[in-house]
Amino acid sequence: MHFVEQEGEGEGENNGAEEEAVIGFWSGFAWLAGMTVFIALLSEYVVDTIEDASDSWGLSVSFLSIILLPIVGNAAEHAGAIIFAFKNKLDISLGVALGSSTQIAMFV
Repeated sequence: MHFVEQEGEGEGENNGAEEEAVIGFWSGFAWLAGMTVFIALLSEYVVDTIEDASDSWGLSVSFLSIILLPIVGNAAEHAGAIIFAFKNKLDISLGVALGSSTQIAMFV
């Protein structure tokens, strides 16, 4: 795989200049803190839902949280890999599959 330089890139007076930040430090810090609290609340909701589903479906919490939740959570990733394979973008599809396999191997 190789990358081709786009026209106009590498030319001009801004070569090597740093990009300007979109938001400031304190704004970024506030967004990070706010999203951390939001994700923590959502995580608590997911845990409560898994415990309720375990009771109502008669499945163990371990099965739901170790097997079923990761499969459902990565459904968009798997669907994307399949769509890219249908569009003959096998390098992207293979990259998604290898990345997912690498994550699982590192976890194990």
